[in-house]
Amino acid sequence: MARWGLFAEETVGSGDARRWEFELLGHADGTREDALHRLEEAALAYRPSKPLRVRRSRLYRSGEGFVQVNEGMTTTYLCRFTVAELIRDSKDPKSAAAADLQGRVPGGFSEGAR
Repeated sequence: MARWGLFAEETVGSGDARRWEFELLGHADGTREDALHRLEEAALAYRPSKPLRVRRSRLYRSGEGFVQVNEGMTTTYLCRFTVAELIRDSKDPKSAAAADLQGRVPGGFSEGAR
């Protein structure tokens, strides 16, 4: 059974200091469709950090997840919601990619560098 990370990314700051901040909302086990369903629930309940007062919020479904457009008094902020399949967990030696990587990692790379 696959394990999926549920992620939110928000635009924060203003002007030249505007940037994306990334947050792991949680995990979902099962199919990608199961994870997208959980992500939709999380996106519908999500309260962005900006703007402080949301005048209008719209949630769109995309091929990769969801996009939320939050209009404030003077600025519009975006949130992206995506799922990503967990392929390696260094704390779980049974995870799929924790298997022997010999011959699959190009020269110059080491597992500790990831």
